[in-house]
Amino acid sequence: MNPKIKNLVFILIFCSLIAAVIYWDKVQVKKEEALRVPAGWQIILPEKEFFCLAIQGDIVWGGGKEGVFAIDRKGGTLIRELTREPAFAYVKGLAVDKSGKLWIAHDRGLSVYDGKRFTDYDQSNSLPDIRTNSVYIDRAGRVWVGTWSGAAIYEAGKWRVLKKSGGLIDDMVNVIFEDGRGGIWFGAYVAPAGGASYLKDGKWQYFSTQNGLPHNNASAIFEDKDGFIWIGTGLLDRGGAVQLEYASASYKIIKTLTKREGLAGEKVRSIFQDRDGMFWFGSEYDGICLMLNGKRKVITDKNGLSNPEVKVILQDEDGDLWLGTRAGLTRIKYGVYRQLLP
Repeated sequence: MNPKIKNLVFILIFCSLIAAVIYWDKVQVKKEEALRVPAGWQIILPEKEFFCLAIQGDIVWGGGKEGVFAIDRKGGTLIRELTREPAFAYVKGLAVDKSGKLWIAHDRGLSVYDGKRFTDYDQSNSLPDIRTNSVYIDRAGRVWVGTWSGAAIYEAGKWRVLKKSGGLIDDMVNVIFEDGRGGIWFGAYVAPAGGASYLKDGKWQYFSTQNGLPHNNASAIFEDKDGFIWIGTGLLDRGGAVQLEYASASYKIIKTLTKREGLAGEKVRSIFQDRDGMFWFGSEYDGICLMLNGKRKVITDKNGLSNPEVKVILQDEDGDLWLGTRAGLTRIKYGVYRQLLP
């Protein structure tokens, strides 16, 4: 046989074997995934990392390291990727306003999508920094954007900037949240500095390790059904969550949760309470801890999650839970998750 032909045959056989090995590996991964994913659970886009979620009718918008994705809320399948040039990357915040526009916080600023075209905001026309960490729409319809160099507020067609010089505990704003009293929370993520700022009726209140926070990196802020505020904090294997009560026109910390009190891991990456009252505390590395009436259970990628780092949690109108992780979305059908606790 001609040496060239012989070499070509060898290369073809070698490539075929490699392709067969890759195919077999994918088949085995799918089989293993099917075995560990319980009935009523679904893993969506496991190759994508998700930082944020927003629900708009029958669409679940997911934002992450590689862009923005529209997912069918009913079937849990990918509808499309929201594309443009340059492509979206490191999407840290998503919010849908009353007119149906999608606000997107990403690594090059803030973009608004009306279903046909984009409007962009950056340091040249509104923002204190193009590195945006979050976007939040309050009950009055104002848009709040958290950046590395302060917050920006959009109302009545105008932007204004809020920085440390104007009251923030730090210019780095990682998370923004409005409580039931109309006050606005700002979480910073710049330990050893940082912490949480609270603005209501022109007055500020601050929380840090100096007055009770487990860590100065504020990664999540949430209000439960009873009006208590929860702040999740941490870095790597340090941190925890605190519960705050409002009394005498101010908040005070009344409870601290760490791994010793039952959390899955020390850093609390996300906090949520579902419509039935169960708490979900997502960690950085150790899965998610469910708590209800003194009972608890930890769930990881070994028994259902697409990845043990749970960054964001939402519940849709049908009661299904959507968990954004470092490797895909985990969807849990309503009623199924109530069976998780003993």
